Amino acid sequence: MSDLERMAVSRRRFLQIAAATGVVVACGPATTGGGAAATGGKISGTITVSYPDEAGFKPKYVEQAAAALKAQFSGLAVTIDLQKINSDDYYTKLLLRLDGSDVPDVTHVGGNLIGELADAGYIEPLDDYVKQWDEWQYYPDSVKNGVSYKGKVWAIPYGLDMRWLYYRKDDLQKAGLPADWKPANVQGILDAAAAVKKANLPNVLPYALYAGPAGSGGTADHAFVPLLWAYGGQLQDQGGKWIGDSPATRKVMAYYAKAYGDGLSPKDILTATKPWTAMREKIGNGQLALLFEGGWVYGGWAAKDKAATQANVGYNLHPTESGGPSFTVGGPGTCWYITAKSKNKQGAWEFIKAVNTKDIVAKLNIEDPHPVARTDSANVAEFKADPYLVASTEALTKAKFTPVDAAYPKVQQAIQKATARVAAGEVSATEGAQRYTDDLKQAVGADKVTTQS
Repeated sequence: MSDLERMAVSRRRFLQIAAATGVVVACGPATTGGGAAATGGKISGTITVSYPDEAGFKPKYVEQAAAALKAQFSGLAVTIDLQKINSDDYYTKLLLRLDGSDVPDVTHVGGNLIGELADAGYIEPLDDYVKQWDEWQYYPDSVKNGVSYKGKVWAIPYGLDMRWLYYRKDDLQKAGLPADWKPANVQGILDAAAAVKKANLPNVLPYALYAGPAGSGGTADHAFVPLLWAYGGQLQDQGGKWIGDSPATRKVMAYYAKAYGDGLSPKDILTATKPWTAMREKIGNGQLALLFEGGWVYGGWAAKDKAATQANVGYNLHPTESGGPSFTVGGPGTCWYITAKSKNKQGAWEFIKAVNTKDIVAKLNIEDPHPVARTDSANVAEFKADPYLVASTEALTKAKFTPVDAAYPKVQQAIQKATARVAAGEVSATEGAQRYTDDLKQAVGADKVTTQS
């Protein structure tokens, strides 16, 4: 999941390691254990499993996987390296480690980083491993494609990302709209926001549209990109060049100009620190009527008040300009990787298998609601009993994925600059689209950028 998504993906919290597991736990520098001996089905040596402290993630499953490995391979030691820092700080620290000799064997970061990590030579391709893994058959092609880059598989996901257009049923009803509101097209979002604004509801914002650098990755993945797709545009052309000014880009910029110029979206999104934190909280408590956001945030609202959340928070797929097939923005979520410098890659792979069983994947995503990466996990009775999980998983059949490309983080920054200008009223929609072309050229190189008339 993405800067905002990586933060949004901040869905993992460590529980105390049970001494009974016999697993070595290290919260300081990790050690990369000796080589693996994979003869006669026996694996020995040491592996280090490193990951950040992310709210929502249940480390009891890491412990469970480590204990299962210890029982299966008596000569294999597992060191759990929990870093008590957030996902962004962890990734910065991880990059420094990957350049040195203090390298974990297994790590756990967003799937949106695959291109960057692969191009840098930091992670190991997994094709030879998954070819021999019978359970790889339970991962749909869309999921496999989501963790593939340049023809190779690089990571194993478990809880997938998707997004909803959330709306407050109670707020929309007060503005004269139905509780089962569903926009007929993209304009319908702005129309609903305008109705809420006209109703002048106390302490209720009509709409939150992420823009600028403050919105981080959400400015791209939760705002600009879904709008671009809704208007029939694409991020890249068939030759892989990034598309700047285009008819669809201009429509997106006009949408931004309308949302901010008419006061439908608050301008403090441009300057607030982590504005998504406040926007998520507001839609959860009824102070925001409309927000396109990660499917994973629903679980936080439900955990506080499940009955009120089910009664008042509705969710739709993102509409298109024409009213054609609606869609969601999908992503591989946070994934497990084997590092390229691991001295015990077979042991590392055995851990990844052990922490991605059918039951563990199901339980992780029941406790922290996400669609599951494994189809057989979706058939677990407890998972099937949750209507939200079923709906989220079904939504992935209509998902569009952002590119697994090492340049995409730079493109996101160009999107942030371009949307900030338009949202602040500094430039027109047309000029905003033209300036976006310049931003892209500066970010990725002029030879990698094109325009469409």
